[in-house]
Amino acid sequence: MSLRKETDYSIRACRTLEEFAGCVKLQQEIWGYSDLEVYPLRLFVNLNKIGGQVLGAFTRAGECVGFVAAMPAWRGRRHYWHSLSLGIRAGHENRGLGRALKLAQRRGALAAGLDSIEWSFDPMRAKNAFFNIERLGAVCRRYFANYYGAVESRLQQGLPSDRLIAEWWVKSRRAKKALAGKPLDRPAKKTAHDVAIPLDFDRIAREDPECARELQSQVRRKLMEFFRKRLVITGFAREANSGRYLLERNAD
Repeated sequence: MSLRKETDYSIRACRTLEEFAGCVKLQQEIWGYSDLEVYPLRLFVNLNKIGGQVLGAFTRAGECVGFVAAMPAWRGRRHYWHSLSLGIRAGHENRGLGRALKLAQRRGALAAGLDSIEWSFDPMRAKNAFFNIERLGAVCRRYFANYYGAVESRLQQGLPSDRLIAEWWVKSRRAKKALAGKPLDRPAKKTAHDVAIPLDFDRIAREDPECARELQSQVRRKLMEFFRKRLVITGFAREANSGRYLLERNAD
């Protein structure tokens, strides 16, 4: 087993064509995307030139083993970054690289005068939900059913590509508390709502696709109903066999 630590890596901007090509290759390795579905080399080249960002996690030998990329975006008059992808190569996970890349992305957004970064993630992936909501302090108030249509990916496994939108308000009290490792405020019990997901959804999707599809449908229905009532996901609790999205009416 590898004994590498986070200090064996450096986080910096990708600059060369070879480094951008490494980000393309990582998408195929990590998620098994087809050539049609990967973000192409030209996109990564342009992001650094149009107000976006491409960061890589590099080993001491200079090998790129992770990346995060963001593009400029607008909603109405609000300018923010949309984070396209965050990925870590197998064998380099669970060393803090994902968090280090997001922290560097946050620093870049702050330097650019932005107050938020958004990205989409699969609502059935408990590990991602915990990371986004509890470790980074993001909130969610939008759910898109089958966001990308059919996706050829080892993780999607033929299921609809449902996505939650994470809103990371990088200057907020919530984000600062999460990044400092402090517990987030929990909704009051009398106003709180929750939606459970299994911790082992990948196994269920492999072994019983119909059960996985039904679970996904139930979560979709419940979360979309809560969002219509203007509730916001502000927490994610992990228990023995399940995780629970925690929702409340107000979020900073």
